Amino acid sequence: MNEFWTQVACPRLSIDWGTAFPVPLLTPYELSAALKYTSFSLTEYPMDFYANDSRGPWTNNHESHRPKRTRRHLPIVVNS
Repeated sequence: MNEFWTQVACPRLSIDWGTAFPVPLLTPYELSAALKYTSFSLTEYPMDFYANDSRGPWTNNHESHRPKRTRRHLPIVVNS
Protein backbone atom coordinates (compact mmCIF):
# COMPACT_ATOMS: atom_id res chain seq x y z
CA MET A 1 0.00 0.00 0.00
CA ASN A 2 1.31 3.44 -0.90
CA GLU A 3 1.28 6.16 1.70
CA PHE A 4 0.71 9.86 1.10
CA TRP A 5 -0.63 12.85 2.99
CA THR A 6 -3.08 15.51 1.87
CA GLN A 7 -2.64 19.10 2.98
CA VAL A 8 -6.07 20.67 3.44
CA ALA A 9 -5.34 23.70 5.62
CA CYS A 10 -3.35 25.57 2.98
CA PRO A 11 -2.82 23.58 -0.21
CA ARG A 12 -0.10 25.96 -1.37
CA LEU A 13 2.12 24.43 1.33
CA SER A 14 1.99 21.12 -0.52
CA ILE A 15 3.67 22.82 -3.46
CA ASP A 16 6.09 25.00 -1.49
CA TRP A 17 7.14 22.45 1.14
CA GLY A 18 6.15 19.11 -0.37
CA THR A 19 9.74 17.95 -0.86
CA ALA A 20 10.44 18.34 2.87
CA PHE A 21 8.16 15.42 3.80
CA PRO A 22 9.07 11.72 3.73
CA VAL A 23 5.93 10.81 1.75
CA PRO A 24 4.15 12.65 -1.09
CA LEU A 25 2.15 15.64 0.12
CA LEU A 26 -0.89 16.13 -2.12
CA THR A 27 -3.13 19.12 -2.63
CA PRO A 28 -6.90 18.54 -2.49
CA TYR A 29 -6.97 18.83 -6.30
CA GLU A 30 -4.33 16.11 -6.65
CA LEU A 31 -6.23 13.84 -4.25
CA SER A 32 -9.45 14.44 -6.16
CA ALA A 33 -7.69 13.49 -9.40
CA ALA A 34 -6.03 10.43 -7.81
CA LEU A 35 -9.43 9.19 -6.64
CA LYS A 36 -10.82 9.87 -10.13
CA TYR A 37 -13.35 12.43 -8.88
CA THR A 38 -11.97 14.89 -11.44
CA SER A 39 -9.67 14.70 -14.41
CA PHE A 40 -6.03 15.71 -14.10
CA SER A 41 -4.65 18.13 -16.65
CA LEU A 42 -1.00 18.45 -17.61
CA THR A 43 -1.64 21.90 -19.11
CA GLU A 44 -3.71 23.54 -16.35
CA TYR A 45 -3.20 23.31 -12.61
CA PRO A 46 -5.99 25.00 -10.61
CA MET A 47 -4.83 27.13 -7.71
CA ASP A 48 -8.30 28.36 -6.81
CA PHE A 49 -8.71 26.77 -3.40
CA TYR A 50 -10.10 29.93 -1.78
CA ALA A 51 -11.86 31.37 -4.85
CA ASN A 52 -15.60 31.98 -4.66
CA ASP A 53 -15.97 30.66 -8.20
CA SER A 54 -13.65 27.66 -7.90
CA ARG A 55 -13.63 25.06 -10.65
CA GLY A 56 -14.10 21.94 -8.58
CA PRO A 57 -15.45 20.39 -5.38
CA TRP A 58 -11.90 19.93 -4.05
CA THR A 59 -12.07 23.54 -2.80
CA ASN A 60 -13.77 24.72 0.36
CA ASN A 61 -15.69 27.53 -1.38
CA HIS A 62 -17.14 25.45 -4.20
CA GLU A 63 -20.84 25.96 -4.79
CA SER A 64 -21.62 22.35 -3.80
CA HIS A 65 -20.32 23.03 -0.25
CA ARG A 66 -22.23 26.25 0.33
CA PRO A 67 -25.48 26.32 2.27
CA LYS A 68 -28.59 26.73 0.19
CA ARG A 69 -29.69 30.33 -0.05
CA THR A 70 -33.14 30.98 1.29
CA ARG A 71 -35.31 33.68 -0.10
CA ARG A 72 -36.25 36.24 2.47
CA HIS A 73 -39.79 37.44 2.47
CA LEU A 74 -40.27 41.13 2.02
CA PRO A 75 -42.28 42.85 4.73
CA ILE A 76 -45.86 43.63 3.78
CA VAL A 77 -46.92 47.19 4.40
CA VAL A 78 -50.65 47.72 4.78
CA ASN A 79 -51.95 51.23 4.24
CA SER A 80 -55.05 52.13 6.22
